[in-house]
Amino acid sequence: MSERKRAIHWTELPEDTSSGPLATESNFYRRMIGRLLTEGHEGRWLLIKGEELIGIWDTREEAFAAASERFFRQAVFVKQILEWEPLIRLPLRWYLWHNSRSQS
Repeated sequence: MSERKRAIHWTELPEDTSSGPLATESNFYRRMIGRLLTEGHEGRWLLIKGEELIGIWDTREEAFAAASERFFRQAVFVKQILEWEPLIRLPLRWYLWHNSRSQS
């Protein structure tokens, strides 16, 4: 399988329609990613809380340190800025379990 088939282009990222704890941050990221790539931030790490871009760092460790310092024990969105997002494949049993729980 080619590398492109194991990834999704940023323009194809789906909207997060869940009511999960980071849905707002995920959707904000979707709206911001094009500008961030245009500005040359690919490969760097960002921190988002709500609909606010808190900052951008060169390493994952720096981003998580800032998240821990500013938002200790709170849900935050720390992510690497990528043009091509890797696809994550989950086992079928996880998918079936997750979907059975969300319908109850």
